[in-house]
Amino acid sequence: MYDGKQVVRVATQYKKADLYNIGVEMTNRKGTGNYDKERTKYNVNYVSLNETNLYQEIKQHLKKKNIEFNNKPSTNLLNGITITSGPEFFQSLGMKFKDSGRKYYTGDKKGQSVLVPDIQNDKDIPNAVTYFFDSCMDFLKDYVGEENILLAQVHYDEDTPHLQAYFVPVVDKVKRKCYVKDKDGKVVKEEVIKKDGITTTVPKLLRDQNGKIIYEEVSGKFLNCDQFWKDRGGKLSFHQMQNKFQEFITEKGFNLYRGDIGANKENQSKLEYDISEKKAELEELNKEKEKTLKIIENSKERLKNARETQDENKVLNPTKTILGYKEKDIIEIIDYAKDLKQEVTVLSADNTNKDILIKKLNDENETFKNNSELIKRNEIIKNQKTTILTQKKEISRLNDLVGILNNSIEDIKSKFEKEITKLKRILNKVCKAIDKLLGRDKPKEYLEDYEDIADAVNYGYYSKNNDNEKDKDDFEIGL
Repeated sequence: MYDGKQVVRVATQYKKADLYNIGVEMTNRKGTGNYDKERTKYNVNYVSLNETNLYQEIKQHLKKKNIEFNNKPSTNLLNGITITSGPEFFQSLGMKFKDSGRKYYTGDKKGQSVLVPDIQNDKDIPNAVTYFFDSCMDFLKDYVGEENILLAQVHYDEDTPHLQAYFVPVVDKVKRKCYVKDKDGKVVKEEVIKKDGITTTVPKLLRDQNGKIIYEEVSGKFLNCDQFWKDRGGKLSFHQMQNKFQEFITEKGFNLYRGDIGANKENQSKLEYDISEKKAELEELNKEKEKTLKIIENSKERLKNARETQDENKVLNPTKTILGYKEKDIIEIIDYAKDLKQEVTVLSADNTNKDILIKKLNDENETFKNNSELIKRNEIIKNQKTTILTQKKEISRLNDLVGILNNSIEDIKSKFEKEITKLKRILNKVCKAIDKLLGRDKPKEYLEDYEDIADAVNYGYYSKNNDNEKDKDDFEIGL
């Protein structure tokens, strides 16, 4: 007898456009799950982000590890994995659960109540549960490479406790197509006609004698999702992974049912599961709505018939005896009519609530299908990037202009300093010449003295008979 079912879900096609939603769900707990904020604090972080967001984390990781990759929107940058079991398994490990008030709409538990963890403090998480997730993390580190795991958390704030992790699919070897080269080593190109009838030029593939494309094996570090899973079994890779996990977790002492070999039920993604649940819930609500509408119509018809079988004046005065009816029967008819009115009112209100809920679920389903919020967000990010790029170009232009101005200022400053030096040299010579003409033994201490002599000469009141050794004030008074 097993304690529960083994659940291992893998998603392999997370591209650049998906990283924002993944990062927000893991760091801010916002997304498609039924998050209980009171239990979020009990979540466990095995691996956290070092950068500001998930995209930067991947970018820096690939750069630091020198991992080659195709930087295209279509590149599968990230893989995700969820490992868990049902509530009955965690109950067998000692964890308490409570009724959420919701029910399952699909799967083996269809119609049953959805149970959620009843966690009030750390002691409500048994050591056996912690050990289970520690073991799951050990398996994941070994299977995908510990250095490749960029985010890993245990979530206790959703319906069922689970390990959720994301990793980059890195391989040491890849096979690359070979191309025909000319004698100079350049790739030869050939013309091909595309499906739309347009002729284009592409590199010519190298083929063997049977016409098959020749590949070469290259060693290094490569981000290659396709090769990553080919190395682990190709089309059977997910099944083999589940088999290996089954062996590993059994050795750790846990008793989980592997599931039917060949079924891909365990591989259903969380989003796909949510969509199937919403669709099933919609179907149930639509059935209830149709059933309620029929009851309302029947009630209205019964009320109409009840009214038509009575004379209004006689019904309003039930104390009279009416042909075919006793007084008691008439009173019962009136009460029955009143009850029918109330029933119609209640059912109409209930049906209105169902319409509102159905519209909400339809909107959620459309969001899942079209991912309109993600499209809007990507458009905003695209516009922001365009604005940032424009700003960067303008800043670069201004920086270049500042550089040119700085160079011009330095050039002018240099020329100015040379002119000052030249003027100082000339002025020094002029002062010496004045001292020589005046017969001074040593130059004056202040430059103003030479300026006064220059003014006297320029304005015609200089006399050679003046005492050459008089100071400035005496010279002016003597004049």
